[in-house]
This record gives sequence, C-alpha cells and structure tokens, in this order.
Amino acid sequence: MRNEQIYQAFLHGDLVPLYKEVYPHMLLYAARLLGESYSFLAEDCVQEAIYQTYCHRHQLATSGAFRTYLYSCSYNGAISILRRRASQSQYLAAQSGTGQADEFLCTMIEQETLDLLYRAIDELPERYRTLFKLSFEQGLKNAEVAHLLHISESAVKKQKSQFIRLLRDKFSSIDHGPYTPILYLVVSVMGD
Repeated sequence: MRNEQIYQAFLHGDLVPLYKEVYPHMLLYAARLLGESYSFLAEDCVQEAIYQTYCHRHQLATSGAFRTYLYSCSYNGAISILRRRASQSQYLAAQSGTGQADEFLCTMIEQETLDLLYRAIDELPERYRTLFKLSFEQGLKNAEVAHLLHISESAVKKQKSQFIRLLRDKFSSIDHGPYTPILYLVVSVMGD
C-alpha cells in the first residue's frame, strides 16, 4: 500500500493499514534507537508515537509530513526513555556513594541545559521545529531535508541560519541564570 493511501486512511481513523505496513518498521527503528538494553520498550515508544501523531493528524498536510512526524515522535520517545534511564542510573549511583557525584552533577546540568534549549525550540514557529528535528535530531543532510520538505537546499541553509539566529537572540535577551553561557555555547556549536 502506498504512503498516500496509508496517510488518507489514518486521517479517517483507519489505523489498520498503518499497523500492517508501517508498524513493523517503526518497531525496528525504535528498538535500534533504544539499544539492546532497552529494546523491550520499543513497542511502548511506537504506540505513544502513533497516539501523538493521531492527536495531531489534522495538522499534517501531506503524507511526507505525516511519516516524518510519526518517526520524529518515535525518535523523541526513544531519546526520552534513554535520558530517563540514564538519569535514574546516575542518581542511584550518586546515592550509593560510589564517588560519582561530579558525574551526576554534570549530567544534571546537561539535562537542565537541554530542557531549556528544547523549551526555547518549542516556542519557535513550526517550520523551525521541523527543521530542528530533521537536521539536528535525525542528522539528515541539507539535501535530504530539502527533499522531505519540498524546498530548495539553499532555502534549508537559509532557514537553518535564521533558526540559529533566533535561538542566539532568545538566549542573549533572557537570563537563564548559570545556564545562559552554556546555552549560548550549545547554539553556537549547532551553527557550525
């Protein structure tokens, strides 16, 4: 079944084609992201991605946007699971007195920085959030992003530049306490 047919069925509440055609691939994708230790959580991750996509189905104008959103939700869910597990492990290690307090503190600072960064990105217009997911989270090349979004490669470069500028402006105008220099550094590295 073609992507367009799966997308149209999904829009009308028919999830059977999605589960027949796309679901097995999504399970493999999530399991690969989660790694051997947490692959047992792949099904939860994919189910949540399908639910989130279904909730936002009327905002997805094309079958390409639908598929991208579906996989982005799976990716974000897997990363969230991995972060929670790493945070729990490091917290327990720090509590047990194994001398990993410094590592735990660094991880907490890293997590707080990422939370602030993602909150700022969530406040940006949809096209920049989509660009961030494709370029920075999924690591796609400009040509691949251009193909998925049906725009030119130069438009992708221009939007990336605008995205970085918006984040820099946001972090230079708002005081996030001790995290401001770190956030500004992270955004600068993204622009390289």
